Amino acid sequence: MNSLINSENTLMIWTVLIAYVFFAMYAERHFRWAKAVGAALICLVGGMLLSSIGLMPSTSSAYDVVWSMITPLAIPLVLFAADLKKILKESGKMLGMFLIACCGTMSGAFLASVIFHSKINEIWKPAAVFTASQSGGSANVVVMADVWDVTGTFFDAIYVADILTFTFTLFTLVMLPSIAILRKHYKCMYDTPIVESAITESNSSGEASMSIFAIAKALAVSFAIVAVSVLIADWVNSVSNVFIIQQLFGQKYLLITLFTVILATVFPKFFDSMKGAQDLGIFMMFIFFVAISIEADLKQVIALGPWLILFSCVIFVGIICVCLLFGKLFKFSIEEISVAANAALGGPTTAAASAAARGYQELITPAVLVGTLGYILGNYFGVFVGNAVMHLFG
Repeated sequence: MNSLINSENTLMIWTVLIAYVFFAMYAERHFRWAKAVGAALICLVGGMLLSSIGLMPSTSSAYDVVWSMITPLAIPLVLFAADLKKILKESGKMLGMFLIACCGTMSGAFLASVIFHSKINEIWKPAAVFTASQSGGSANVVVMADVWDVTGTFFDAIYVADILTFTFTLFTLVMLPSIAILRKHYKCMYDTPIVESAITESNSSGEASMSIFAIAKALAVSFAIVAVSVLIADWVNSVSNVFIIQQLFGQKYLLITLFTVILATVFPKFFDSMKGAQDLGIFMMFIFFVAISIEADLKQVIALGPWLILFSCVIFVGIICVCLLFGKLFKFSIEEISVAANAALGGPTTAAASAAARGYQELITPAVLVGTLGYILGNYFGVFVGNAVMHLFG
């Protein structure tokens, strides 16, 4: 179908992309319905609609810039705060509970793969994406999409299923400390749990200030990290035919993650000076969500959705069961269980927001730290689970 905007009109395509991302972010800040679903899902659904109604072309050289430049640059910007020394030093007991939650994610992904392998083609792809996403938040989806070549319709169906079940499970996790039977059998840090505001996978209410110099420094560092990572990835792929070597060291996004974390840990003051870099990275990821969903076939997304939603539900049940079982065994408080599982499920912003909304002041900083660690570990967990499932059912 011919689109209203020609595929060669890159200026107009970029105008629509940026304008729609702005709309999604504005809506998330000003409308209840948008706060409930989040800007990322608005971007994803919007891309499908823009293509389905014939406004945007499904292919264009404009989108190539997103894959080759915008998306790779977003990863280091999001990870500039990933100082491993600080995370390990200040996260305290929360780190142990977070790792337990990640084990719950992987266990659930394996179980779901066994149950649904006959219903979903290439089941290792959703297993990898769901594992990464639910071990550190939706930022990891971008990396797994590249590592496992998940594009277009399949990507949109997986992400929509992830977000839909995420919302229900997030509500469940936030409400765990309010359940009387759990408060009776688990340690409690606070006597009266009070929910002060709705929790969504959204940005904090404050806007991070970012100077022109900080923008220039952040982009210069990001470009350098991406360039070196791409060079090394290309070299590894040219000299090695071993699949696991190519996947771990021949994937630019995994190398970008590795190098950024190393640098952020070795030079924490330098990277901490680039205030607002994470917000810039998230903005770039929103552009990615719109662009990749434009390729999707809405009918196929709807057809694939139910099985993927069930797949994701099994993972979420695994997270909650493992967290409650081992949280009890290792004598974690019900508040620590709730916030740590939240950090695995939605990343640092969601975990910090849930802790703050319920008045868990002692848990806010550990939640941010372990949630940031999820940006790092989640991708490697996704690679591990994806390969294991592919070995079983590929």
